Amino acid sequence: MEARNKILFLGLLCFSITFLVYSYVVFAAEITVVGEVNDTFQIVANNTIYEVAETPMGDDLVKNYIAEKVEVIGTVEETDEGKIITVKSFKIVPE
Repeated sequence: MEARNKILFLGLLCFSITFLVYSYVVFAAEITVVGEVNDTFQIVANNTIYEVAETPMGDDLVKNYIAEKVEVIGTVEETDEGKIITVKSFKIVPE
């Protein structure tokens, strides 16, 4: 009986750790950023630099709209290197 309790406890512990590690993706909220795409494939908004995650939509944005003012909807992840935005949608903002 004691061995079974240890196995059950370790299983729940592993599940809990896995949930905590991956839960940031589930709880990531969408934000809207208005800024300019620069020539180093970043978005600069309010003196904040956002690296653009490599996705088809993000690649389209940074390759085809350099020097354009854009409104981007996506999720932001903060890493040691800075903020990374995963683009869900974007549109050009007229100046």
